Amino acid sequence: MKDYKLLLAGLILLLLVIFIAIFTWLWSSNRKNIDPLPIMANANEPSATTQDEVNTITDSTLYIKAEENLQAPLDDIIVSFESRYPHMQVLASYVPANDLLTLSDNNSSHNKRTELVTNVDMIIANDSLSADRLTPLQTELKSAQDKINQDKANIRNTDAVEIDNAEARTLNSFSYALRDKQTLEGVILTENTAAINFRNFLLSSTGQDILEKYDYYNIEGYKNSVDDLFNPTSRAQKTSNTNTVNVADALSNGE
Repeated sequence: MKDYKLLLAGLILLLLVIFIAIFTWLWSSNRKNIDPLPIMANANEPSATTQDEVNTITDSTLYIKAEENLQAPLDDIIVSFESRYPHMQVLASYVPANDLLTLSDNNSSHNKRTELVTNVDMIIANDSLSADRLTPLQTELKSAQDKINQDKANIRNTDAVEIDNAEARTLNSFSYALRDKQTLEGVILTENTAAINFRNFLLSSTGQDILEKYDYYNIEGYKNSVDDLFNPTSRAQKTSNTNTVNVADALSNGE
């Protein structure tokens, strides 16, 4: 009888210990769920930025070099572009016409992409850019790319790293406006997709309306329907022979 009482007391004690353990575990788990999120000790301390976020920021930045007498209309267009595409940033430097078509000019102090073939994604002129005018720039671009490829080859030889060589972009100008019966053109130097977006914005109704405020005439047909843009009617073709530039031609260049 005495052994029976001891066994019963031990069983009750064991059940009590198990109950206390389960209660403690449930209370601890529930407390974690109601605790507030941790707060940074220093409110001014920047949050950590991943490498993917850094690459996204870099890819969304467009570097433009333009003639200094284009600053007023381009600044207006850039403000409108950035409001339309808030994830993209445009950094423009304005230079004299004789400094425009060169890669060696580093007027933009905030441009830190020295590891790339060129610090400029797009050049916008206040006149036409013929193939002859672009030839020295193309040569300079190729030389810069060849130098980068040679540096990669040196790394491959020393570290046995397989690296593909890149080719310099083939330069083709695009038309964006008319002034005094002269076609105004720009050129894209890199594969930055932001440059394509900005060029298309220049050719859009918004970009053309801004240019018109500064007495730059519209390129042909931007207010017409899509069919008229890429398949001009006889009326549009007649107009384009006088003082307009074909939008389809402008879009096909610079790619």
